[in-house]
Amino acid sequence: MLHLFNFGGPRTPQFGNALLFNGLLCVFFGLAILAAPELLAYFVATILLIIGTSILTTWWKVRNMR
Repeated sequence: MLHLFNFGGPRTPQFGNALLFNGLLCVFFGLAILAAPELLAYFVATILLIIGTSILTTWWKVRNMR
């Protein structure tokens, strides 16, 4: 796990793709739950949409830092 925090090394880790995938996954699950409310409560769908949006914005900021 410590190799992820090797900031001065020759290779820095790339978290952008994981953020994109997880963000899109959360948004799609949130939209699916909103489309069929009997699956889960609206509260869970709202939380997933908020988490997915925040992960996507974090991905966007990490991607544009280069």
